[in-house]
Amino acid sequence: MGTKQKLISLTLCVGLIMGMTAADRFSIAFAAETPKQEAVRKLGELNALITQAKGSGIDTTREESAAWMASEFIKYADWDAANVAKNKAQFERVKLFQNNAQQLANDLPNFERREVSQMLDTAKTELNQVMSGAVTRRAVSKVNWSNITVQNDQFMSNGKPVFLYDYFSKPLNIPTSDPTLYNEYLGKLDHPKAISPIFALDEAGTIDQTKLADLKNRPTNTAGYLMLWHDPLPQWAATKYGPEILKGQSFFTKYDIDHPQVREIWKDVFKGTIPTTAGKNYTKLGYILANEPHWFTAKGHWAAVSNVSTYTMSKFRTWLEAKHGTIAKLNGLWGTSYSSFSQVNLAIPLDASYKNTPIWYDWSRFNMDRGTEWLTFLHDEIKKYDPAARTQLKLMPDLFVEGPRDHGIDFEALTEMTEIIGDDAKIRKRNMNSTGPESWESKYAYYWEEMAMSYDFMDSVSPNKPHFNSEVHLLSTTQYRDLYMKPEYVRSTYWQTTIHGLNGGLTWFWGRNADGSIEERLQNATGGLGESYAASVAQQPRVAQELTKTMMDMNAFSNEIVKFQRERKPVRLFYSEAAAINDFNYMQDQFDLYESMYFSGVPLGFATKNIIFKQPNSDWDVIVVRKTEEVTEAEFNALQIYLDNGGTVILDDVSLKFNEYKQPRAKTLTAGTGKLIKMTNNAVSGIASRVTTELSAKGQLPPVVLTENNGLPSKGAFWRVVPHGTNTYLMTIVNVGKNTSNISLKMANNKNVTVKNLMTGKSSPASFSLGSEQVLLLEVKPVP
Repeated sequence: MGTKQKLISLTLCVGLIMGMTAADRFSIAFAAETPKQEAVRKLGELNALITQAKGSGIDTTREESAAWMASEFIKYADWDAANVAKNKAQFERVKLFQNNAQQLANDLPNFERREVSQMLDTAKTELNQVMSGAVTRRAVSKVNWSNITVQNDQFMSNGKPVFLYDYFSKPLNIPTSDPTLYNEYLGKLDHPKAISPIFALDEAGTIDQTKLADLKNRPTNTAGYLMLWHDPLPQWAATKYGPEILKGQSFFTKYDIDHPQVREIWKDVFKGTIPTTAGKNYTKLGYILANEPHWFTAKGHWAAVSNVSTYTMSKFRTWLEAKHGTIAKLNGLWGTSYSSFSQVNLAIPLDASYKNTPIWYDWSRFNMDRGTEWLTFLHDEIKKYDPAARTQLKLMPDLFVEGPRDHGIDFEALTEMTEIIGDDAKIRKRNMNSTGPESWESKYAYYWEEMAMSYDFMDSVSPNKPHFNSEVHLLSTTQYRDLYMKPEYVRSTYWQTTIHGLNGGLTWFWGRNADGSIEERLQNATGGLGESYAASVAQQPRVAQELTKTMMDMNAFSNEIVKFQRERKPVRLFYSEAAAINDFNYMQDQFDLYESMYFSGVPLGFATKNIIFKQPNSDWDVIVVRKTEEVTEAEFNALQIYLDNGGTVILDDVSLKFNEYKQPRAKTLTAGTGKLIKMTNNAVSGIASRVTTELSAKGQLPPVVLTENNGLPSKGAFWRVVPHGTNTYLMTIVNVGKNTSNISLKMANNKNVTVKNLMTGKSSPASFSLGSEQVLLLEVKPVP
């Protein structure tokens, strides 16, 4: 092109541009932006807006969080762009991503930058609404991480309940004083290195002073927790006491819990460490006695122990003698011909042919008792040197909601024993190893059964204890990952879990250093930890920000949310460990009943023999017994005493027929001075309907009624209502259904209501649509 032609072309371009509107010229300029330039520009715009809003006295804590996350993830994206091969290696470790690991690694930096831009757009929109007065919101109550206290069932900060948050896997070599990874956006809980048997250098109990130094010299600025780790055993102990001390190993406990020398080692370790840790801020949230304890003993299970020690079998014989009294009685039950208890011997892992036999029951029950006894030993030894100590356990709730009971974990006994309820419950979408849709997908947006049912059980056992999940699997698990997760899922799952009683947790995962690089140990890690980084929250800016913002919103309304947590549970499902051991389908049958009442607005709980005897029976109105065929005599008697004291029991036509050994029971429940309602079948619909009738007669149905239509036969709106002042009610709704729900609210007496969204300050019609995974916190009042 000649000079004249270039000038003509340039003149035409200038003319076209001059003829455009300002908006058109703006669009062209930004169309040429790279994703990074766009993110940086929008961050600058949000920061300018924050400055303007703060000048008007507006709380901008939520937006400051978005700005901080944006800045960090812009940095992370730069690192990812320079380290594509390292990210490719991480994606290749996850089966779901192996076929397109290279493309995912290539796309990751700009994916993160675009997510940052969307996050900043959302923050700017909300702040503009606040500045214009269109939205009114409550200021965030920031956590005072250095002054957390425990009061009954809550963690407290600045005189009010607080929901604590942090991440499970921040880099080990970065101190908790580092403000880049420990702050109000990612959480700021302290966690010294775990105490373990290798602290003991010899049989005399000499403590490794190098390991003790971290506990001695650690700054005690923020609240935290201290883990007990059970792997490995000191080499000197394995050498001195031989292979017997290494028998009965489980996945995270690499020694025999019944070996007397193991206990002596732990006694020495506690004696040498707990006086140092006692009263420190970093143990304020408790000593975690074990990471995911379990001792599966059924042949064929992936985590089954390969054997047990002579100490374990000897303890089993003692247990059998205490339970059965005579060897003749045992032989009669087992179909054996032992001449004494000393002859009893079982090959562990136990063959499947023993299932549903008295032998299976006795071993499973004993295995639970020995697990409880071992963990109680750890608890008591800590309390010996730190009487004010609180303990917790990282229990796996799937062991409660699923069928097998050979795992050695008694959820009720362990929840009773510890001062803080502890677990690592999960919520997820489809398991990445599933070959097709899972059964829940026809109704729900995600799988919530494990969290909800186990949390209601543990809260029923210990209603006055705080609940801390030390490995929160709501965003990802080793079996679930979604790189393109939407913020709605994050808010929905954390909100639902908190309504069910969670007071704090460590979300799985993080894994980035302050400069955005992948933590060194993860680059070579194997197993679950090694597979956990790819497509986790550290690659998801909007997910990370929504988690923080959700926690900030809940902390702004913590006094209100605690009312939902403490709401009385008028309906109790009867739970029998004997039935659970005997019947593989027992927990599914209980969930069917639980699910049928879950969307009624009525909080659900559980009743056991111990709950009936230890807690005021006025805490509930009815106990429901469904498909609980085998119960111990003590469990049967507890129900009868409850009836004799005026209680109400709804009983189906198959329950309580047998004892724990499947022997027929001659006795049947009688009403006594109470009310015994015998159903002619065990269908959940009929039982749920009768529960509603009983609650209505006792005046215990919710004062506000929610009607839902989501186009499915099943409901999806999980909701709760609590009083909040004179003639005013708080209501929260979480749509866990797969479809949008059309919802209408009225008072139970059919009066119309006024509705206000407490998160925005806006009035709402009493009939509205609520999308899948959407959350509401409402104030509801009857129209005068």
